[in-house]
Amino acid sequence: MFRALRLKQESPKVVPEPKPLTIQEWLGDAQFPLGIRTINALPYDAKQRFYRTLVPPELLGRLGINPILWRGNGYQLELYAPEDSGKVNISLNNPEDPSDAYFVLELQDNSTNGIDLNLILLNDPFAEKFGIELDEQGTKTHWGTITRNLREEERAMRAGLAPAQVRAGMGMAREVLHQLDVFLALCARQAVSLEPLTYASAWIFERRGFAYVRGHKLMDQIHREFQPGGALRAALDGSTPFRSPEAWQTVRGRAWAIHDGILEHIGERWRDLRMIKVVGKHAAAQTFPDAKY
Repeated sequence: MFRALRLKQESPKVVPEPKPLTIQEWLGDAQFPLGIRTINALPYDAKQRFYRTLVPPELLGRLGINPILWRGNGYQLELYAPEDSGKVNISLNNPEDPSDAYFVLELQDNSTNGIDLNLILLNDPFAEKFGIELDEQGTKTHWGTITRNLREEERAMRAGLAPAQVRAGMGMAREVLHQLDVFLALCARQAVSLEPLTYASAWIFERRGFAYVRGHKLMDQIHREFQPGGALRAALDGSTPFRSPEAWQTVRGRAWAIHDGILEHIGERWRDLRMIKVVGKHAAAQTFPDAKY
């Protein structure tokens, strides 16, 4: 699984577009930026044609899904794009359990007339599932951000997963983000922004060309404090399974320690980071040089 983003609690206020545009008007000005709300105002078949560009055909082919029909082999992609909304959600769920998502991509117009990547999820349907989404009382954990299932998190960690992962990923983040670049270029949009849910997510987005709008100093501080003599390195005392003394050596180890609240030792919390990627450009941010995942 590749879950990357901090879910928004409220929808942002979006600057309204002046009016729905016709296809003829779009064709007349290829540089006119299209928003999600404008595309959502189209008939279903027309907006599905636009949103097909967001899903890599090779991802669908791997599961036996027709990339044109969006169904096959018992699977069905779902498109949620209400005509009065500035949000689009594309999902592929377990046919036997709609709450068990394999693929989710959600985009939304933002208050600066840009586009936010709210959520990206890539779960391997054939990998073992870990029950981190519910705690031992059956309450939703929101991927460990509200409450936690420590037993399942430890199992997931020992199986090689990062925080917020319920399954191993499909290994197709690069392809999905490439398709996102294609979609943004199609819509004449310059950039996409997001909020990374975990330290591992932030590091992965660095590798995919994102830069920090907020949080670069915190990421640098985290790296510095995990070095010998640093406060975070000293806090890796084995007091919990997520704070093993060697955790500083890898992205995943650091991510679990941070998920476990270790940033309190430097007076920080994992919050308020924001990243952005300009279409066709790689920012080359690097806050953990020569890192091992």
